[in-house]
Amino acid sequence: MKALVLRTDGTYEVIDQEWNYDQINRAVGGWIQPVYFPHYKAEAYIHEEGKIIGLPENVVATNVWYNSGAQILLGDFLVGDVVFFGEVDEEGNNTEVPAEIVAEISNEWERVYT
Repeated sequence: MKALVLRTDGTYEVIDQEWNYDQINRAVGGWIQPVYFPHYKAEAYIHEEGKIIGLPENVVATNVWYNSGAQILLGDFLVGDVVFFGEVDEEGNNTEVPAEIVAEISNEWERVYT
């Protein structure tokens, strides 16, 4: 299943593999916390304690999150590496990352890093 990994070092990639909790945990570097992106029908996972341990802001993920229709406290932001999937299905499983959010992340990455 395809997921998009968006790193704070300014890189991102779509990875097509079987994903489980341990792999998502390794990708974000610790315990995982879900973040919903309603407009894109996407679920992302971040490091649950990222702000506490001082992970850097993920500017691209934060900007896309603010444009996703999510209810967000003003000034909140996402930190650390982020793994994006599609919406969770009826059985509670992740689904493949939607092309729409891949395109949005690519566009926002271009805006931020070029």
